[in-house]
Amino acid sequence: MATESEPLRRFYDELADFYHLIFEDWSQSIARQSEALSRILSERWGITSGDIIDAAVGVGTQSLGLAARGFNVIGADISFRAVHRARREAATRQLRLPVLAADFRSLPFRSGSADAIIACDNALPHLLSMREIRGALAEFMRCLRPRGAVMISMRDYATPPPAGTAEYRPYGEREWNGRKYFAEQEWHWNGPTYDLVLRVFCLDADSKTADLNVQTTYFAVAIADILTLMSEVGFRDVHRVDDVYYQPVLVGTAPAER
Repeated sequence: MATESEPLRRFYDELADFYHLIFEDWSQSIARQSEALSRILSERWGITSGDIIDAAVGVGTQSLGLAARGFNVIGADISFRAVHRARREAATRQLRLPVLAADFRSLPFRSGSADAIIACDNALPHLLSMREIRGALAEFMRCLRPRGAVMISMRDYATPPPAGTAEYRPYGEREWNGRKYFAEQEWHWNGPTYDLVLRVFCLDADSKTADLNVQTTYFAVAIADILTLMSEVGFRDVHRVDDVYYQPVLVGTAPAER
């Protein structure tokens, strides 16, 4: 598992300092996303406080906002540099957000320790097989208390295009520390998986060399297939929630007894 994780860890290590440039206004995104997630928790499970595990905390986009809303959040992420940045961001905002480096296929938390677990921003499709995804979902289940909540956000993939297809997906211009940047993605399809190339250019510089140029691989797994796996590992009342978060949110409830 460690060897398989190294390319993904390097991707997010290199991205950590630039991650906020994915968003037009990161602070506003933190507020909007935490509002949406807390709304789902409240309306679906009646959870307005309690213990949340963020299994793919990254630099804290979801967890910072949830911590500000009074939840006890603990985060894990495969990237050491993302974890360090999440700690800095929490300290800057005077928030309590313990975070540690870990692979969400093997989380370092006690069984039955959380009221809810989240994995957002298309984290699950970094796993490149149904077997691995099923294992991660079972690990999420292990960490939850009876009737605990799981929330997973991911892209709603269509049927993959022919192998060799390339798609260009610009984020657009951004401003950071008084300088202008341009962020973009390219997707290169290889059947059911695609290589994502993410680049960030400083527009104020003469050089055409990207300040950031990193690559990772995703599995274009269908949401319906993830919902089936969630049911197979024991989650109840599994379905997708649309039009609340910026991606579809897959939700499920741990059984009352196991």
